[in-house]
Amino acid sequence: MNATKRLLLPKRFVVFMIVLLSMNFGAHSQENDVNGRQEWKQIRQKEGITVFTRSNPGMDFKEFKSSVIVKGTLDQFLSVLYDIEGLSSWGYNVKSSSLISREADTVQVYYTEAKAPFPYKNRDGVYLNNFKWNAKERTLIVEIKMPEDLIPEKDNLVRMEGYGTWVVRDLDDGKLEITFQMQMDPGGNIPAWMANMFAGDTPYHTLLGLREAMGEKKYQGKSYDFIR
Repeated sequence: MNATKRLLLPKRFVVFMIVLLSMNFGAHSQENDVNGRQEWKQIRQKEGITVFTRSNPGMDFKEFKSSVIVKGTLDQFLSVLYDIEGLSSWGYNVKSSSLISREADTVQVYYTEAKAPFPYKNRDGVYLNNFKWNAKERTLIVEIKMPEDLIPEKDNLVRMEGYGTWVVRDLDDGKLEITFQMQMDPGGNIPAWMANMFAGDTPYHTLLGLREAMGEKKYQGKSYDFIR
C-alpha cells in the first residue's frame, strides 16, 4: 500500500465520524425543548395513573410528573389539600405535617417531615402553595414553592428544595383531570442515580393516595367561593 492510500483511510474515517456525530447531535437536540430540558419519558402506567420523568439542565435529580382522571369535584380536591394535618395519611412517605399560615383559600404555607430509607436522615421541607383559578378554562393551578428561610433547619433532618405545580381541570362530567409535577432536590448525600431510580414512586403514590382520600366522608360537602 502506497502513501496516498494510507492517507485516504484516515480521511474517510474522519468524514464518517463527523457524519455520525452530526446525526447523533441532531437526534439529541430533537429530544430537548427550547430551555434544554429533555422531553417527558413515560416510565409507569398503572391503576389509571401515568408517570413521566425528564432530566433538566443543571439538575442532578429528575423532574417527575403524574396524571390521572378521578371521579370527584374541585371542592373535594381542595378540601384534601387544605387538610394539612391529614397529609400524613395519604402523602407518600410523609411522617408528619403542620400548617404554618393560610391567607383565605388562596395561599397556604406548611411544614412536613418525610421518611427516608436507612441509613439516610429524614427530610423536611417548607411548602408555599398559591391557588389560582382560571374560570374560562375551568382549571385550578396550585403553584408550589419551597422557601428556604421561613423555618430554621434542624440538626437531625436534611432540608429539601424544589418547586412544582398541581393542575386540576374540571371535565364537567363529574370527573377531574389531575396533574402533579415536581422538581425536587432531596439534599444531603443521597446519590442522584439512586434517587432517579425511584423517581416514579413519589408521583405515583401521591396520586394514588389523593384519589383515595378524596372519597373520604370528611372531605365531602364543602364549598369554596373562589372557584365559582
